[in-house]
Amino acid sequence: MQSRIARTAEELFVAKGFEETTVDEIAAAVGMSQRSFFRYFASKDEVVLDSLERLGEELAGRLEARPPDESEWDSLRHSFEPIVERLADPAMREHDQALQRIVDESPRLLAAYLGRLDRLQRSLAELLMDRAAAGCGGAPDRLVVRALVGGAFACLHAAMIHAVAEPDDFGTSLDRTMAALRPACIGV
Repeated sequence: MQSRIARTAEELFVAKGFEETTVDEIAAAVGMSQRSFFRYFASKDEVVLDSLERLGEELAGRLEARPPDESEWDSLRHSFEPIVERLADPAMREHDQALQRIVDESPRLLAAYLGRLDRLQRSLAELLMDRAAAGCGGAPDRLVVRALVGGAFACLHAAMIHAVAEPDDFGTSLDRTMAALRPACIGV
């Protein structure tokens, strides 16, 4: 039910605009009361941000599944594969771009989105810290690992912006950015 509500709300946001769409309209389109809507989401903002939470869980799962002897940089690139897969589908790409425009145009949503994105990066950095500590027995450099994750997300962001301007193979663009910024040695 939660994913049905989210899909319906996202369609309304794209068609009418985020600010113009009410919770009552979302609930009615799904065939439920406003009260029922609030059992699934705290606000309409949460509907938009929920997809980032689910994506974050998927990225973390992918990162945890990577081989322990693989470089952190390569593991991060492989953990981005769900995004590559989504953006390979033209309909999903258009949908995600429309949602990103909604987020970008709302200062409130953008602030919440950036906060969640920062928490996601911190979470992935912690996974890498745990993996590095278990692999080499020493304490990894937290600053370097955090910067590494931030750098990988900068590559992801640049490839996404490029994909909007010049729709080509997103995976190739991501690989190109990550190859250009590949660290020689991360020192963890």
